[in-house]
Amino acid sequence: MKAVTPALAAFFSLVGFYTSLAALSPTPPVGYVFASRPVAALLMAVLAGAAGLLGWRLLRERARITETSRALLGAWIGSAALSSALGLDPASGFAVVAIMLLTGVFHVALVRFYGSPGVAATLVWAYLSTGLVASLAGVAMFAARRPAELFALNNGRAAGVFVTANQFAAYLIALVFVALGTALASGGRLRLLAAATSAVAALALGLTVSLAALLGSAVAGTFYCAALGARRTAATLGVVLIFGAAGAALVPALRHNPADSLDRLRIWQAGLRVAELFPLTGVGPMTYYRVYPDVRPPNGDLPGTFGALHPHDAYLSLAGETGLVGLTAAAYGWLRFGRAFGAGVRAGTARGRRFAFGVAAALVAVAVQGLFDTVGVVEMAFVWIPFTALGLAAAKSGLPVGPGAA
Repeated sequence: MKAVTPALAAFFSLVGFYTSLAALSPTPPVGYVFASRPVAALLMAVLAGAAGLLGWRLLRERARITETSRALLGAWIGSAALSSALGLDPASGFAVVAIMLLTGVFHVALVRFYGSPGVAATLVWAYLSTGLVASLAGVAMFAARRPAELFALNNGRAAGVFVTANQFAAYLIALVFVALGTALASGGRLRLLAAATSAVAALALGLTVSLAALLGSAVAGTFYCAALGARRTAATLGVVLIFGAAGAALVPALRHNPADSLDRLRIWQAGLRVAELFPLTGVGPMTYYRVYPDVRPPNGDLPGTFGALHPHDAYLSLAGETGLVGLTAAAYGWLRFGRAFGAGVRAGTARGRRFAFGVAAALVAVAVQGLFDTVGVVEMAFVWIPFTALGLAAAKSGLPVGPGAA
């Protein structure tokens, strides 16, 4: 396990920075990109190397893939592969499928080795430590207003080392709830790290002023409280959520460009048109930007801008790039995950449920934010597949940690 544990920890800690791989993407470069092609290639090499090591260990042990993981991964990766084969740019599509296979190997390995001594503790320590550094960096960069170009492009919203404030928020919403679940399920130094990470990540999330992420966090917080039996708190959060959503709809958001107030409607209009034209298997992963110029609505975003890269809705993105097949596969995978997760937490301990539901809350936040942002197949590859692995493992085993952290 000496090599498996750091490989799992490294993969899970670094995969959240997948937006840095934009330098390697076939899509046009947009925004302020921190990672150059060599840096992005190094990140990809680390992820691939870790996945390769884990895959070798799985083959060596002839590890059995659980029925849930087999169904989930088969549906998600299989639908992406089919859409790639039938899409407009098979090469770009199969590049995404290759990445999904890497994260799929990680998924299987995490579920398989999570309960082994030291694995869970090391993975959580690494993830929270990395997240704390990334959150502190985002807050510091916001306070210093540096880099100035990034600060200006995001209208004075915190973006950290990500391209946009919304991408930073997408990273933070998962981090906040995993850290919160860890803080409530552990003790000692791990609890201190988790509490600090959750607090700083929440501060950074507020500084992003990402309405989609804040909405996702509110829904996830309500879910988390209800799942742990704090029904009054959940009801209070639910009321706050309703009034907060109404206020956000009626009052223009701070630090947003007023010219973009109706931008989402135009972007979604284009996304719907692509889904209508390619209803069964879509245009293929990472191909949306190629057809956008032909479906661009009046006054729509110009080709080569953010609005032209994807429809800014994970599910509409899946509909356009993988069609009805992809949407059905996504729903089926989540159904299988939900059944297995529910069975696991019902048999677990109270402490284990606090952590497991923290991971589930992270996934709820991600799912809600996806209604207004993110790319479907990219989210599936870099977020859904790794975090469902942590969710399944946590539902079964809770948070096994060493004596010094418990």
